[in-house]
Amino acid sequence: MPTGTRESPVSLSVLDRLIDLEPERKLELPLSRAQSLRELKAAVRRDLEWLLNSRRTIVPVSEGLKEVQRSLFIYGLPDVSSLYLHSSDDQEALTRSMRQAVSLFEPRLTNVKVVLEPAKDDSRVIRFGIEGLLRIDPAPEPVFFDTVLEPISGQYQIRSS
Repeated sequence: MPTGTRESPVSLSVLDRLIDLEPERKLELPLSRAQSLRELKAAVRRDLEWLLNSRRTIVPVSEGLKEVQRSLFIYGLPDVSSLYLHSSDDQEALTRSMRQAVSLFEPRLTNVKVVLEPAKDDSRVIRFGIEGLLRIDPAPEPVFFDTVLEPISGQYQIRSS
């Protein structure tokens, strides 16, 4: 049962509430719903970028170890340096692993979709759209993150739209 209202601020994670970005400021004013929602989206964007820029181990996990399949042992994405990113099979494998990683390790998002955007002929980057529903009360909020992969460095950058 939803507990918030359309006017009440969105609750940030405990860690985000403990981080003081302005320590010299003695008095913290309460955030409006719009401000707290903006901060929550920024925190999700930051955490998604950390997730996508982390590389999972190459050690295979036995199918019988179900809990390991959902543990930090597989946090991150496979290394993209061995993929041929103009191959439709490798593109599909990458978008699938991105969707699985976000669905598993970002519990604030549901109904996650990762869409590969068509490449521009002169572009040296690969663009993705990550969309989903942000779990907030009283109703989920649709979010979209514009994601760019620089294939040479293997680094992802995310902007919220």
